[in-house]
Amino acid sequence: MKSYRYILLTLLVLVSLQSAKATDNAPAAKDTVVLQRVPVPGTSRQLAMGIAEFPPNASKPRHKAAGPEVAYVLEGEVTVQIDGQPTRVVHAGESYRMPANVVHVTTAGPAGAKVIASWAWIPGTRFNTLVPN
Repeated sequence: MKSYRYILLTLLVLVSLQSAKATDNAPAAKDTVVLQRVPVPGTSRQLAMGIAEFPPNASKPRHKAAGPEVAYVLEGEVTVQIDGQPTRVVHAGESYRMPANVVHVTTAGPAGAKVIASWAWIPGTRFNTLVPN
């Protein structure tokens, strides 16, 4: 019985290591291409719209955004992991929103993804900030 437990434990460790290795080897998501920016009257903010393309299994690393975002998945699917919340898979034709300063990771599915997003930001400031684990 002990040998079965040892074999099971060894298999679990190997699967975990392989999963971590696959994540380390996943390509990075491409930078979002900003399509347009317009001033928000009466504020110091701008509303921006852009498109993000993700190669298969690519991730945008753990980060937070200075302003709110609204995103619509055009192609593929993305997994959205928000700290302290259940992971959510968003498929083509679905949308999600991200409040300002919420730490999250966005990862494409095996077919990659294309996402169009809008966000509010203050020009001249950093919008995305990487957050270490």
